[in-house]
Amino acid sequence: MNETKVRVGVSKGQSDIHLCPGQNLYTGIKKFEEEFNEFNSLEEDVLNVAAGVFGTDLSIPRYEREHFIRNINITIEVVNYHAFDRVKQMLENALHLVSKDNWTITFIQKAGLPVSDFEWKNTTGAVLLFSGGLDSMCAASELIRKDENLVLVSHNTPGNHVVDKCQRDVHELLEKHYSKTIKHIHVKVYGRNQGEYLFPKDDGRENTQRTRSFLFLSLAALITRRSGFNKVLFMGENGQFAIHLPLNQARVGPFSTHTADPEFVLQTQDIFKILLGNEHFEIQNPFLYKTKGEVFSLLPKELQNEAKVSASCWMISRIEGNKHCGYCIPCISRRIATEFNGVKFKEYETDIFKIDVTKLPDTKDQKRNLTDYLEFVSRFKEVNQANKRDILNEFPELYNLTLDTDQAIDMYRRVSEQSFQVFQKYPKVIKLIG
Repeated sequence: MNETKVRVGVSKGQSDIHLCPGQNLYTGIKKFEEEFNEFNSLEEDVLNVAAGVFGTDLSIPRYEREHFIRNINITIEVVNYHAFDRVKQMLENALHLVSKDNWTITFIQKAGLPVSDFEWKNTTGAVLLFSGGLDSMCAASELIRKDENLVLVSHNTPGNHVVDKCQRDVHELLEKHYSKTIKHIHVKVYGRNQGEYLFPKDDGRENTQRTRSFLFLSLAALITRRSGFNKVLFMGENGQFAIHLPLNQARVGPFSTHTADPEFVLQTQDIFKILLGNEHFEIQNPFLYKTKGEVFSLLPKELQNEAKVSASCWMISRIEGNKHCGYCIPCISRRIATEFNGVKFKEYETDIFKIDVTKLPDTKDQKRNLTDYLEFVSRFKEVNQANKRDILNEFPELYNLTLDTDQAIDMYRRVSEQSFQVFQKYPKVIKLIG
């Protein structure tokens, strides 16, 4: 496999891809300064590193099969060299966990005044990653109901107006329902052509964006400290997608996303404990052992009925009328979650539960995704002590010190139970199950 060399900083060096902050790499530092009136060299370094990793991820397309895993050698200029050198190996491991690519990172000292004292205040409050999806909407609602001093942090690229609108619409809906002003900080990080500094066009970019969650957590970690909060950052991700077992062997490894993987989250938490000088810093996911249906059930009924303004489908901005596609795995899970709670949205371009997918070619995602999902949930239909070992052998990902294995397996059993409860209403799906 070929290695791609990337340089993040002013100097191009001997690189294949040159990302220059403020030129072809927009790091969000201007928005950060606008929000907090200042920034120091460590905050700028963190944003440059996170944006540089994200920009690199976008700039190097994945290919098929044995070329799907990328070898990336990235050199990043930082003022706080010694702080970043301490976390270099941890960062390489975290990026491998979240992207399944091979990362080699080199930090280069640049001019500037390093930060020696990164003071934290002790105010109670919560910062929440706010994607505009169902889970982040439910997490925000729960934190508001607990009367937390809440700050929502969103990120998207400037061209994605649909997701941007969803985030703003969900925020507005929550403020209206709870009659409360909720702070929402919206930071854009992206690559662009700027003079002689080039960035790949849309059709030459990688769309999986596996490292987006590292960028998201980096933004939120800095905002947690600047907001005066003592230690906790929240990410709301249901257990199905946080643990994210592969639906089958064809989706193992890099073919399955790991953006909220508990091991990745723990590694990232430890990185920021060191970088930001706070040994008590935590990243919490309160939904780790909840199904998406159970997460959705936490919303008050009035908000459940209005939750159609949220977005779960990665293709929503590419479909006429900004509908959900209806057949990607996030769409299937979203639909099961809402219908399990008695809520139906007419938001799908394809009603995958009502068409006869057996008549479609095997290469069609509509057929492949639904049959793979059915195969997966069928494996957890019966969970007992007798077959637990078989489940663990089939899904070795559950042998993980960051997980409570019994809770994880029981969560997937409930995913299966809730899925089949919804499927009973759709004869064509039941016919597939046999």
